[in-house]
Amino acid sequence: MGTTIEKLFTEMPAEFAPVLSKLRNWDKWPLFYHYVQTLNRDALYTSRIHGYAHIERVILYGGLIALHEGCNEEDIKLLLTSCSYHDIGRINDMVDDSHGARSAEKVPSLVDFTGEDLAIIQASIKAHSVDDSLIDKIIKDFNISDTKRAQLIAKMLKDADALDRVRVNALDPSYLRFEYSRQYIDFSVALCKYYASLNE
Repeated sequence: MGTTIEKLFTEMPAEFAPVLSKLRNWDKWPLFYHYVQTLNRDALYTSRIHGYAHIERVILYGGLIALHEGCNEEDIKLLLTSCSYHDIGRINDMVDDSHGARSAEKVPSLVDFTGEDLAIIQASIKAHSVDDSLIDKIIKDFNISDTKRAQLIAKMLKDADALDRVRVNALDPSYLRFEYSRQYIDFSVALCKYYASLNE
């Protein structure tokens, strides 16, 4: 139990149990937890804002979103890989529309995916830091044939990342792409406070 998110699932604090139990009871729990345990923390951007704590929470939100979407194992893998490494191209904590593109360039060296699966991961990561109106162009630029699948992965990553914007008081619920994402806003606020209490 070496990380905050592992501690969270092991101790299962009462205030988080209703949400965390959804993941523990999910038939894809072993796959989800594999991503929790195998996150390459050395590859992440070192930061209190965009570092490993942020990434752990985005993986958690990604799992919840995938559960709601009823994603199959292959799409869960693409989403959670995207959640894990979407910020590895950051060079600072400022607003930076280009960090998604830099992260997308770096991700092939960290993952085992190839072909269209890799392209979808890269497109999703590149798209996460720019306006939604650019998603289709990015998908086209990566020559992805299954555009609906790529759009879904990109939008799920965007919502997972957006839910953690509460850490900087910058979440506008109206920008969340899925209605069910909104039910996790209070949870995300409490989770950020939990992380802060452990790392003070």
